[in-house]
Amino acid sequence: MNQKYTWMFAALVVVAFITWFALSPEPKKTESVPALNSESLAVPAAQDQPTTQVSARPVIERNGGYVGSESCQKCHEEYHQSWHTSFHRTMTQLVTSESAPADIVQQRTVTVQGETYSFSGRNDEFFVELNDPIENGKRMKRRLVLMTGSHHMHVFWYESGFDKTPAQLPIVYVIDQQRWIPRRSAFLRPPNMEKEDELGRWNAICSNCHSTHPRSRPDQSRVTWDTRVTDFGISCEACHGPGEAHAAFYEANPNAPKLEGDSIVNPLKLPTDVKSDMCGQCHGMMFVNIESAADQETYFSQGRKFRPGDSLHQTEFLKVVRAGKEHRSSETFRKFDAHSGVTEGHFWPDGELRVTGRDYSGMIESKCFQEGDLSCMSCHTMHQQDISLQSEWRDDQLSPNMRSDDACLQCHPTYKDLGTTHTHHAIDSEGSRCMNCHMPHTIYGILKTSRTHTISSPSVAKTLETGRPNACNLCHLDHTLEQTANHLSQWYGHAKPELTVDEKTTAASILHFLTGDAAQRVLQVNAFNWQPARDASGTDWMRLYILLGMDDSYEAIRLMSDRAYKSLPNAPKLNYDFLDSPEARGRVLMGEFQKIMNQRSVPNKALMTDSEGYLDGARLESLMIRRNQRPVYLQE
Repeated sequence: MNQKYTWMFAALVVVAFITWFALSPEPKKTESVPALNSESLAVPAAQDQPTTQVSARPVIERNGGYVGSESCQKCHEEYHQSWHTSFHRTMTQLVTSESAPADIVQQRTVTVQGETYSFSGRNDEFFVELNDPIENGKRMKRRLVLMTGSHHMHVFWYESGFDKTPAQLPIVYVIDQQRWIPRRSAFLRPPNMEKEDELGRWNAICSNCHSTHPRSRPDQSRVTWDTRVTDFGISCEACHGPGEAHAAFYEANPNAPKLEGDSIVNPLKLPTDVKSDMCGQCHGMMFVNIESAADQETYFSQGRKFRPGDSLHQTEFLKVVRAGKEHRSSETFRKFDAHSGVTEGHFWPDGELRVTGRDYSGMIESKCFQEGDLSCMSCHTMHQQDISLQSEWRDDQLSPNMRSDDACLQCHPTYKDLGTTHTHHAIDSEGSRCMNCHMPHTIYGILKTSRTHTISSPSVAKTLETGRPNACNLCHLDHTLEQTANHLSQWYGHAKPELTVDEKTTAASILHFLTGDAAQRVLQVNAFNWQPARDASGTDWMRLYILLGMDDSYEAIRLMSDRAYKSLPNAPKLNYDFLDSPEARGRVLMGEFQKIMNQRSVPNKALMTDSEGYLDGARLESLMIRRNQRPVYLQE
């Protein structure tokens, strides 16, 4: 297979297993007459621009009963307004003066690691001049046609010169940093891993979960695409099903009562076992398994067969991947695992999810789901009609009070009366919050960590088995695994596991950070920046390890460490950038390391200070030598 295109079916969101995918020729720039609508734009004349006219982006085409979100707005204005406020709507959107960052709107030039990108615009259309990887680095002016993301970062797609097949801009915009970074820096991936130009990735991969009713429609070369969608972004029909019959009936009969058998789905009224499945089609670890030529053509021309109200576990083409021990002999897992490195890039060794966006797959491994009535809608709501609450709601679309213990107490009310006899922490402290103990931050993605949706209890034995930090040590960063094991034994009767000398004497956070692989280190870096952990553990001792993170070989870890450093109380300002060369970073950081080595503090063996209060450099070095250097690529 041509290495340039092998990524197309090794998805970040939907991993496709297409057995027929064969060596494809290089794409040819095709001539076409642009469709006469705002979603299909002719390539403008521009510096070094090919004169061949092609459609610049995939097009909106509604069929199969899908009619688009505007049709819902006529009768459901309030629901439409709350959806319009949500990040679901903007998962893919056009690049406009309202949606784009200021650098684009104000037509600035930005430089990222020596590469310059000059933005310009006219009539609310925007362009970028870049050394285009599609044209082997030739300086080109290209139209920006789509952007995906919008919650944490913006990824941009520009016209490639190939019909309806945009390419990804080599830089992304990180919202909380308000800066551009290389695309490779936005992911936890090996430092020397090459990143392709990603021509057509939106068509082949991103459209599956960043648009509504996508039909990818590759051409015969399987390289360029004629992709059609109902809506850019996730709109009404993604959750409620095709609306054509419903809209037509009520347009003709506006006062009619609700029909029996109405095709529109209300997820809240579905049985528990399928209530969350429309979420799972994108927020699950899904696998596309297509083997026959006829099915291939059906999938590409008509899209997935799943509709809201269907069971994901009984749907053609889409398969839910589960990686627990009891599922590893399944046909779905074996085919998924056949992609080298994919499994460990998504799952912890025990099958628990480790990457963001697959909360459905995390939830279905929880006893609360398997033995109870837990669903996505237990805590989340897709609509918040109170405009005063929408700013907070849109962050993760939680229902009111679902950031509190009420999320758990709605099903487990008796635990409220147990109070500190259950939590063994002050009742008003973070240690008594249900989610901090049972949904810790062990999921990574989008340059941060998130709560796991596999609801479980802290276990040192599980940490030893998987390498995944437990909730206790993610909050009490200054505690050893032995301290945690002793408390869990005393409070809850856990058996004490066998521990090494280091596990008994060194804080678990430091041990995982110094000796762990990149996936473990990145969790600890984010824990160093989590306020409840800082309150429980103090911050003075953290500075050394955050500085070490700022010199990590993985760019994502350096960026997150820099973020953590800047939020430390009284941290001296440094002339540092995570994209600096090792030499430049060394000049800035070495002096800070030396200051810490010479600084005296409270003796604490767990925090690596000796009996005189100085950092134990020899012990620090002995742990760093043991660092797990295996390449890590977490596939978000």
